[in-house]
Formats: sequence, C-alpha cells, structure tokens
Amino acid sequence: MLRADYADRMSQEPTETCPGCGAVLPLTTGPIHRYLGASASCWERCATLTGVGEPAIFLDPFNGLLVDAYAAQHVGTPSDQSIQSVAVHLLTLYGVILEGVAPDQALWLRRRVLRPGIPEKHARFVWLTPPDFCHGPRIVAIEAAEPLQMAAACRAYIQQVWSAWSRTEHLPTLAHWYQAYVTAEKIGPERSPA
Repeated sequence: MLRADYADRMSQEPTETCPGCGAVLPLTTGPIHRYLGASASCWERCATLTGVGEPAIFLDPFNGLLVDAYAAQHVGTPSDQSIQSVAVHLLTLYGVILEGVAPDQALWLRRRVLRPGIPEKHARFVWLTPPDFCHGPRIVAIEAAEPLQMAAACRAYIQQVWSAWSRTEHLPTLAHWYQAYVTAEKIGPERSPA
C-alpha cells in the first residue's frame, strides 16, 4: 500500500529517468555514484533507505542486502570497478538466497570474495550483461510503502532483482565464482566454469 502523499508529490515536480531501473523521479542536483548506473534522485533514495551514516529507516535482517540488490540492478558501464562491484554484490545475494548464508553475514561474504589471492581481485571477474530492469523492480516501492510494510517491500525488491539475474545465462558463472572465491579455502589459479 502506498502512502497517500507519495503519488501527489511525485507528479508535481520536474523529473528524470534512472538508467538502472527506469524509475521516473523528481529531478535532483544531488550527487551520483561514480560507477553505479543510477540517476541522482534514485541514488539519493537508496542512500536514505540504506541509512548511509544514519540508523536504518526500518529494521529487518535483510536490510544489509538492499545495497547488494541495488548495485546488482544499477550496474553502470563496464569498468574494473563496476565489474567487481556487480560480481561481489551478486555473489552476496547468491550466498544468502541460494546457499543459505545468514543475511547478517553479508559483509563477511563481500570481504571473502575480495580476499587476497591469485588472480588479483580486479582480474577475477568479467562483465555480465544484466537483465533488463527498465520496468522494475524499483527501490521507490520501498520508500512509497506504508511504514509497517517497508520490510516486506525491501525483501520483495531484493528477491525480484535476484530472480531477474537468476534467469540469465550467468547463473553457472556465479556458481563457479562462488565456489572459487567464497567456499574455497585458498584462492588459486582460475579455472573456467564447467
């Protein structure tokens, strides 16, 4: 259920379209992320919902995965940073959703993927062409939810982003990367996915 004032507020201002999710949002002159593909207004909403520098707006064990889903949806353009970012965030979602790692271990997963080894962390991953997110899901659905529904909206958003990626041809690559960089005791020479 949407808050009553949300739609009115959204329709009365100049807008911009987010290149990552297709959300049409009120134009803002705020900062953008340097390698994620998000509009300033969409990035501002993500920062607010993830509690950058502040306590989270709502409490839920899955809050920590919001940033992973957002980064996996707003991939940007191919660069060392964006390639690594998408891989790390997708592997975190993979670990929690498919491998049963507790959501409160998301930071451990992110660090585990990037631990020292061969190949160097920027050489471990390749660009994965993202699914089309132009028609959602959208992080604004969390912001627009009634306060008691925000945690459920957050979980739905995370699941929808992961679901879109899991239907791509990249799932075997993610499974290989997970085994090589998360479950393996030592990181060694890269082998190709089976």
